[in-house]
Amino acid sequence: MMFKCLEFKDCFGHKVTISEIPVLLPSDPNFFMLTVRLEVFVKKVFANKDHKESYSFKQYLASVLKWPVYNTIFPGNLLNNA
Repeated sequence: MMFKCLEFKDCFGHKVTISEIPVLLPSDPNFFMLTVRLEVFVKKVFANKDHKESYSFKQYLASVLKWPVYNTIFPGNLLNNA
């Protein structure tokens, strides 16, 4: 799977990087859901005041999605993890 990275400046002028954004085709059934989640996450990061430089979209998805949906987007990510 391919990932992309997004860099921008927040409302205070600090450089922010959002990494591990999965690249999906528009025909994928999860494309719209990920696009909306990314937009919500970027707005949340943009308004955040703790000045972190780097965020992981993959970790954010792990915290907000149900396991079956997360596993279809990132297959075999944590299988057989004991």
